[in-house]
Amino acid sequence: MNWEHKCSLDWLKERQRYLTASDIKSLLPVTKTGRKREVGNQEYLKVMASKMVTLTEEDCMSYGAMARGHIMEPYAIDALNTMLVELQGEKHETFYWWDDLLVARHGRAIAFSPDAMDIPMGDPTLVPHAIAEVKSYDAARHLSTAYLPKDQIEERWQLATAMALCDSIDHAYLVLFNPKMKYRKTFVIRYDRIDLKSEIDTIFEVEQNWKEFREHGPLVVKPLNGAIYSHHGGSEETIMREFEQSHGINP
Repeated sequence: MNWEHKCSLDWLKERQRYLTASDIKSLLPVTKTGRKREVGNQEYLKVMASKMVTLTEEDCMSYGAMARGHIMEPYAIDALNTMLVELQGEKHETFYWWDDLLVARHGRAIAFSPDAMDIPMGDPTLVPHAIAEVKSYDAARHLSTAYLPKDQIEERWQLATAMALCDSIDHAYLVLFNPKMKYRKTFVIRYDRIDLKSEIDTIFEVEQNWKEFREHGPLVVKPLNGAIYSHHGGSEETIMREFEQSHGINP
């Protein structure tokens, strides 16, 4: 099957206003193996560049593994809920699938888009206490991730980002879901807030560094190499339309 998915353009544009987990990942002062690394203006400029581009409907499309992962999310949450009933009995938690909705807070520079929470999507009267993150990897990565030590699983940073923003979230589940497997289709790994204290503290540091970069970084002053810049040049969409018309291309 050729997997294909289209997300919300408004959601993509809203994400540009904040640091999300994928942005934070590229700004972490540690490597995958836990070694310290230097993060300078170049890394921050790369993230800022993604916030400055004009997004279009074309940017909303995903294909292949990425599209498959999104389509699998509600099925993975159903599997999680079934497992929680078996494990927790009558007092089981229930998770609700969230789609294309950003969770942000006034005055904060970070935000996250949960795959699921223990409250219905978008209900402003309820406070979340738990989240779930779904990953639908191929068979090899599905198993290899499932058997890593918890503190080495890279996806924990996404869970930590949510906890860094929402004090009320005290635990989270990483759901590894691959229904193509004959056995062990679903793995659920729980993280409590205490498990991710170091990661949360690091995310606070990245958030503060980002704020300082926006206020005092190289984009605030002229480039040191003497380059000049402007907002002239039209838009890429206009250029594409003109090119299609001049070359007789039917978009």
